[in-house]
Amino acid sequence: MACTGNSDANSDDPEPEIVIEGSITMDNNGASEYVVTAITGDGAEASINSPNPEITLVIGGRYTFINNSGASSHPLDFRNEDRTKLLGQSRSSGFFDDDPDAEIIFEEDTITFTLTEQLASELFDYVCSFHPGMNGSVSVIQN
Repeated sequence: MACTGNSDANSDDPEPEIVIEGSITMDNNGASEYVVTAITGDGAEASINSPNPEITLVIGGRYTFINNSGASSHPLDFRNEDRTKLLGQSRSSGFFDDDPDAEIIFEEDTITFTLTEQLASELFDYVCSFHPGMNGSVSVIQN
C-alpha cells in the first residue's frame, strides 16, 4: 500500500460513515402470508421462506423492500403498535411519507427508506393492506 502526504494518528478528519444498506425480497403465499425469499446487503435479518417472519433492521440503515407479490395486489405497509400506517404501498397516506430524513422512495413494487431513530421508535409491524393476515413483526436494533 502506497502512502502519500503526512499521516497523523491524531488527525481531526471525521471517521468514515458506516453505510448499512440492505434489500429484502418478499413474495406471498396466497392471501395469508408474506414470505421473505432473499436478503442481500447488510442490516436486515429474517427467516427465509417462513410465513410472516419477524424482520430485524438496524437503526440508521437504508432498506429496499422488493414486493414480488405486487404493490397493486398485496400493498406492503409498515405500521406502529396502534396500527397507524407509518409508510407503505397502499393508497392512504403514512405518517412518515414526507419525512426528509426517512427519504422514502416508491418505484413500482419496491419501497426504499432510511430507518431513522424516530421511525424506529414507532415501527411495530408490516402488513398487506388488503389482507390483514399477511403481517409480521419488525424489530429494530442499534448499530
